[in-house]
Amino acid sequence: MHRTIEPIRRLAAIADSLGKGREVPDFQPEGVLETRQAAQAFLTMRERLRRQVQQRTEMLAGVSHDLRTPLASLHGYLETLLIKEGTLSAEEQRSFLDIALRQSERLRRLVGELFELATLDSHETQVHCEMFSLAELVQDVAQKFQLIAKQKQVELHTQFHADLPFVWGDIGLIERVLENLIENALRYTPSGGTVTLALSQQEHQVLVRITDTGCGIPEQDLPYIFDRFYRVGRHQRSEGAGLGLAITKRILELHGSWVEVDSSVKVGTTIAFCLSTSS
Repeated sequence: MHRTIEPIRRLAAIADSLGKGREVPDFQPEGVLETRQAAQAFLTMRERLRRQVQQRTEMLAGVSHDLRTPLASLHGYLETLLIKEGTLSAEEQRSFLDIALRQSERLRRLVGELFELATLDSHETQVHCEMFSLAELVQDVAQKFQLIAKQKQVELHTQFHADLPFVWGDIGLIERVLENLIENALRYTPSGGTVTLALSQQEHQVLVRITDTGCGIPEQDLPYIFDRFYRVGRHQRSEGAGLGLAITKRILELHGSWVEVDSSVKVGTTIAFCLSTSS
């Protein structure tokens, strides 16, 4: 009886510690089969909680970093305008205000992305799916970025057959996905490069491929580029928080889809996902 009760008592103590947020030390599952299975479940739960705490800590560090930089710049330029009021030329004042406005826009975008991602994570987002023409949506979104592409001297192309079937999804959310991926591709494609949006039918799905001739992503970084605030190589952003790809992944998860990345340094990157052609 003691051999049965004692492991249960230990599990009860472990459960109490987990419930109070305390660290649970390593232990060896023991007792009868059911008790050992329960103990193993607690070990799995402990590791999951550890990862969640680590991810939360990293996310908070990322948020703090991205808020601090534009806030410090915005504060500095506004403070300078007040201190030197009456001594700055009109041109200098305009320059300071322009910089302050850009930093304010960075903050606005960051807060917007944080709110959007939090909403997607909390399952408050209502996915309103319907059948629609992905080809038409791709054409419309690409058209919105043509001016930016032209200013960067990057060619932006679309490739698809006119007889592609309709897909099932939330038009607004899929439009957000396309915007994120095109914007990301344009940001890292140098002058003279190309960004291509290609659609193709694969059985009961339509495959979307966004390919750029940009700087590419190091192989060791590929598994992490959809993580929030992950910064290395190509994804060391000069503006924004790097949340666009995390938002993209979450939206596609809500559609039961996946997202894949293929990239070579100094060659380019292709990001692909599929949407179903039936409800």
